[in-house]
Amino acid sequence: METTRADFLSRGAKGGLALVAGGSVLALTNGPAFGSVTADTDIAKLAATAELLAINFYTRSIRSGKLKGAEAAYLAAALQNEKDHYKALADVLGRAAPKGLKFKFPAGTFTSARSIGRTGQALETAFVGAYLGAVKALKSKDLKGVAAQIGNNESRHLAILSNIAAGTIVSGPSFPKALTAAQATKAVTPFLA
Repeated sequence: METTRADFLSRGAKGGLALVAGGSVLALTNGPAFGSVTADTDIAKLAATAELLAINFYTRSIRSGKLKGAEAAYLAAALQNEKDHYKALADVLGRAAPKGLKFKFPAGTFTSARSIGRTGQALETAFVGAYLGAVKALKSKDLKGVAAQIGNNESRHLAILSNIAAGTIVSGPSFPKALTAAQATKAVTPFLA
């Protein structure tokens, strides 16, 4: 059964899904809340929150044991990428870096390779859009460069997870959509516990 992005977000909202997507966070339990994101520091905090979400997702996906062989190996490498992204952002943010956040996923997310793929595809779509939006919104040229590098890596994750979700090789969009902070927030908010 295919799940569209709208279905995923709708199911997530009904199932208590919480997420930080598109470069923004609507609200965090026991953490900072960001409404409109304008400062580079706020954008970096949102990106770091998204990286924590990705770390949680990949860790739980690996622990599920539902992916084998090359797919499982890829998830392990992707997990390390997400940890590297978070560390780079945390190094910039220092004490302001988000930590200790809790995330939740819809029931059944980790019960099959395809369900992991569909959830990961939705997350990585949001992350790619968020980093594209960050490249436009950031003032610092150095941070723009980091956001572009991370966004490129996230697009690789999106490609692999899209293949896992479909059970075959699929192509991606020619021009992925950049998300504003508000759009990103809406996309990922359902994953925040």
